[in-house]
Amino acid sequence: MLDVCLLGSGGMMPLPYRWLTALMTRFNGSSLLIDCGEGTQIAIKEKGWSFKPIDVICFTHFHGDHISGLPGLLLTMGNADRREPLTLIGPKGLGRVVNSLRVIAPELPFQIHCVEIEGNSQTFEMNGYRLKAFRVNHNVTC
Repeated sequence: MLDVCLLGSGGMMPLPYRWLTALMTRFNGSSLLIDCGEGTQIAIKEKGWSFKPIDVICFTHFHGDHISGLPGLLLTMGNADRREPLTLIGPKGLGRVVNSLRVIAPELPFQIHCVEIEGNSQTFEMNGYRLKAFRVNHNVTC
């Protein structure tokens, strides 16, 4: 069964009862996160879910309310003694953006693999998930 949890849907700044953009799914022991706004790791804990089994994080675009929580989540995962590799999927430029954010999370006990979406659409299959990424009109690559 697929479990879906909308962790946050706020815009630009977290509010007391509304976290920034993040959605998490669980399927067959694998977890997938879509976007990672500030405080995502707190929202996950509040819902009683675990960040440790997250295998993949997908980013829709690079506005701060969709990616600014990544350093905190990575550090939280590292402090929880995570060792398994983590895959990040996102638009062109993902590697550069992630490396910039990792200035404050440079040493982690797990590897990070960045996969940049190629072309206007691309399909990914992993851990029982089938993800189709496609370009949409936004003021940044999305």
